[in-house]
Amino acid sequence: MRFTISHARALSGNNISVKVEVENDKSIQSVLTRLDGFQIANDVLASPSDVYERAFQGVGTAGIGTEHTLIVSVELEDGNVHSSTWIWTDPS
Repeated sequence: MRFTISHARALSGNNISVKVEVENDKSIQSVLTRLDGFQIANDVLASPSDVYERAFQGVGTAGIGTEHTLIVSVELEDGNVHSSTWIWTDPS
């Protein structure tokens, strides 16, 4: 499983891009995305998929020296859950 996450400070909050790719004949059933302890998305896919992509515009707060934690949790069709955590601090 490959997680690709990027972020940029927006005028208000953060712009975040999330991409998850699975291999070995596994499929994504749902994706839960949390930023700084708050749920920003809980996507249950209508039909399981090998790739998930989503962009979030202006989410959360931003400010000089503000630390952020983004957690992306992926549930596969077989019920197994895999997560990726990304921590960053807003620059001055």
